[in-house]
Amino acid sequence: MKRLSLGVAMLLLLPLCALNAQAAPKSAPAPTPASNVEPMPAANWLFVQTGNGFQSDGKTLTLKGVGEQTLMFTDRPERMTGDVSTAKFVSYWGSGKDDFEKDPPNATVSTVVNGKTDLAVVELRNPRLSGGNLTYDIRTLGGTLPDAGEHASVFIDWWYGPAMYGPRPWGWGGGPRPYPGGRCWRGPYGHLHCQPWWGY
Repeated sequence: MKRLSLGVAMLLLLPLCALNAQAAPKSAPAPTPASNVEPMPAANWLFVQTGNGFQSDGKTLTLKGVGEQTLMFTDRPERMTGDVSTAKFVSYWGSGKDDFEKDPPNATVSTVVNGKTDLAVVELRNPRLSGGNLTYDIRTLGGTLPDAGEHASVFIDWWYGPAMYGPRPWGWGGGPRPYPGGRCWRGPYGHLHCQPWWGY
């Protein structure tokens, strides 16, 4: 009897469902953002990539076992952290109107050779990700980069966040709404953790 009553009730609801479906708009309204999510503010960001080791011939630098996430941080105008997948970082490199390819960044390469830390400053160009290895073309600006080493970290010079120089429809501010530059999550202690729009 319960099954019969349920079937009758569903038949009675069908015309109402059809009416609602016809009246429904073609595109549903955008979901309301979570209360702890906010647009990514303008800032100068530094990026950090790490690897289990590295090789260099003086013209290229290859990070072996590079981390899947590229970390990012800033201390102005407020201290923030962030992350983006290394694969998306590489694909964004030459895709924007104001990207790394047009303004190659400098980077400090910190490595361990024979148990001692070694530092060199290089200019980075043309990243290529192959499996777990990330290769850059480099130009050495300071120090001497060894041929090989362990536990390499690459600290990439600043890159500006969305609207750093005013609202423009390109660069970090060209992403989809409601967060055209990127999105951030504010933690329980007021700290912001962010992702640029091209990284998610």
